[in-house]
Amino acid sequence: MTLKTLRVGAVQVRRMIELAEGQWERSTIERALVSYGWARPADESGGVVVEWGGGPGSPHFFGRAPGDERVGWRIELGGGPTGPEDHSSYVRLPCALFWPAFGEEPADADPDDEDELDGQYGDDWARLPDAARADFHAEYRRIGALIRAELGEPLEVTEGELDEYTESWHLAGLRVTLCRTDDLNSYSHYDVITLGVGPARD
Repeated sequence: MTLKTLRVGAVQVRRMIELAEGQWERSTIERALVSYGWARPADESGGVVVEWGGGPGSPHFFGRAPGDERVGWRIELGGGPTGPEDHSSYVRLPCALFWPAFGEEPADADPDDEDELDGQYGDDWARLPDAARADFHAEYRRIGALIRAELGEPLEVTEGELDEYTESWHLAGLRVTLCRTDDLNSYSHYDVITLGVGPARD
């Protein structure tokens, strides 16, 4: 069993909350991403090098060293924001990965089993190769405490099967979510913790 984290701290949490506190418009979000160093301008026209609509299957990577194709810091982007009623739009920051997925932590785990995708992940990821699922939960609680320091207690808490768990905070038509779920980017090889921002649904 393994845990990988991106060392998400108060700075990253504050930046995501700032996205929910501003105008939910594409140009506003893109300017914020550039100011964070999470995206770069395309040219003098003000365009930004991000691909909206890629979601988990085609995330936007940032902060990688030139030539390093391993997975590092990334954001998952829904459709380009057009306003607070655009429920197809979101920005998600993956924070941690746990293997095996689907809430599993077999009591009789084979010590020879390996996380065969580990080599695809770069040095941005801190590794705990002998972690238990309790460590994954502890990382969720640690990030949740950082959000609570900014926004107080969540408005909603939802629990699903296979260790899924989501807390949501609402801010003027937008919401911040901390989610523990299946990692679609790795084709469900991992469970993932994501910190997301997007329009709140009724």
